[in-house]
Amino acid sequence: MSASSYLAVALCALAFALALAFRRHRAAQLLAAGTLAVGALSLPDGSGPFAARATEAATMFLPWCWLLALLLPEPPLRSRRMLGFAALLGFAVAMTAFAPAHVWDALQRMLPSGGVSRPWREALALNLLAVAIAAAHWLYRRRPLDAFIALSLLLPAGGWLQLAGLDLRSWLIAGAALLGVGVVHSSWRLAFLDALTGLPNRRALDETLARLSGDYALAMVDVDHFKQFNDKHGHDAGDRVLAAVARSLAQTRAAQAFRFGGEEFCLLFRRPELAKAACEDARVAIEALRVRLPARSAAAKPAAAKAGRSARKSAPRDPPAVQVTASIGVAQRSAARRAPAEVLKAADQCLYKAKDKGRNQVVASA
Repeated sequence: MSASSYLAVALCALAFALALAFRRHRAAQLLAAGTLAVGALSLPDGSGPFAARATEAATMFLPWCWLLALLLPEPPLRSRRMLGFAALLGFAVAMTAFAPAHVWDALQRMLPSGGVSRPWREALALNLLAVAIAAAHWLYRRRPLDAFIALSLLLPAGGWLQLAGLDLRSWLIAGAALLGVGVVHSSWRLAFLDALTGLPNRRALDETLARLSGDYALAMVDVDHFKQFNDKHGHDAGDRVLAAVARSLAQTRAAQAFRFGGEEFCLLFRRPELAKAACEDARVAIEALRVRLPARSAAAKPAAAKAGRSARKSAPRDPPAVQVTASIGVAQRSAARRAPAEVLKAADQCLYKAKDKGRNQVVASA
């Protein structure tokens, strides 16, 4: 193989390794099949039966491997499903390399994408079906990686059609590179974004503060009496409240909102002179929220304790909306507190002062 062929296979293998490292096993299955196809298509002509059959093998096996990976639940690494998929890839490689001519011809006639007069059309149809399934996964779960999978599978469809004068190998390499980017992007989201609220998490806050210089202010925000709220209405209702508060805080003027942990949030102000007024606006906005509870948490706790039918009858038909409030403590970076940890500690102390003074208010450091 030429240097460019080795580089192409290495790129696909790197994307596969990233998928395994970040435990994106469905992406790893797709990339494993694509990497084998790229390797086969990169072999020079005349290097044996494997190279001669590479295009036929990719046409026959690759779309079916993609469909299998998308239709079955995503497997753990050490599972029978993953072992079975690896065995399928091994079978495809073995048949391509070692099957006698009559066995290979019979296999082509057996597979719908192998025994037709124009097999690339069947492969293209199966490829587009795989794209549709991946897109349906994304529409149902809204996971960014599923969108990357759909797009990365759409690119090889150009290979069957020889779009832009590029062969299947080139489009497979482009799809593998795109899926590798998707794996990194989804893992970044997992590391730095809170899954419930979509806000940057504590790790993202620490990274941001470590690179910050100049004056800034931090505000610690705590949802009032949240533990009692969870005990009364349940954790599903609590999650709805946190998501609603997060959406409200994300709109705070001149601030970047973070999920600090539990029911606590943090606001970062690059212009500290705006912090106190903006926090008061944020407090008022949270107080104005009306969060509709899940139907199952709408029943009062005493009614839920009653047996059977009477408890079910006591649940209101339309779930009520609840109101919550928040306490906020604000501290600014100063000559007395330069380190981010010191500013955070000062903001936290102001938060506790706001709670001691009756909650639902803003307290700023001197």
